[in-house]
Amino acid sequence: MTTRRVVLLVRRAFGLGLMLLLTGSLAVAQQAPATARLSDITVATQPDAVTVFVKTSAPAKYQAELIDSPTRLVIDFQDTDYAWRKTPLNVAASPLKQIRGSQYKKGVARVVVQLDRKVGYAIREDDGGLAIVIPTSPLAKAPADTPSSTAVTGSTDQRTEATEPKAPVKRPVAKPAPQVRVAQAPPRPAPAG
Repeated sequence: MTTRRVVLLVRRAFGLGLMLLLTGSLAVAQQAPATARLSDITVATQPDAVTVFVKTSAPAKYQAELIDSPTRLVIDFQDTDYAWRKTPLNVAASPLKQIRGSQYKKGVARVVVQLDRKVGYAIREDDGGLAIVIPTSPLAKAPADTPSSTAVTGSTDQRTEATEPKAPVKRPVAKPAPQVRVAQAPPRPAPAG
């Protein structure tokens, strides 16, 4: 083979490889999942529970874990960008003490709900995010089958509650129950005759 032919073959192979690489990367970019945005967290109290509302721009994909020493509920939101406050929110509604969050790693937003004791909780999914319901009664304990683990090294929070005033707690507005609609066919006309 002549050197000219070798150069042409190398150029063609390089061009073909580059074209395949670009085509493959475009296909992967089109299949990437849409990223949700965690934009707000609010707290509301009821006589028997405290509810933490986590607002997301899309239905949340999450994993929650109740951890001891200190007691806290850690919620990781997959495929989510963190866009809420950077400083912790101190809460004056027992058993909540503080709520903080961050971009834990790329594509994972983390919210930590600091508690003053171990309690049960329920998470309700909503179009606008999550509602985390935590009972205020000292008799409401965490279920025995709730997974818990010890604190992770380096994650202790040395801040005092005096760094920020307690956040005002919003009272919920009673939402009307959704209306039930029943489909009904029009009455049949009476037979003639």
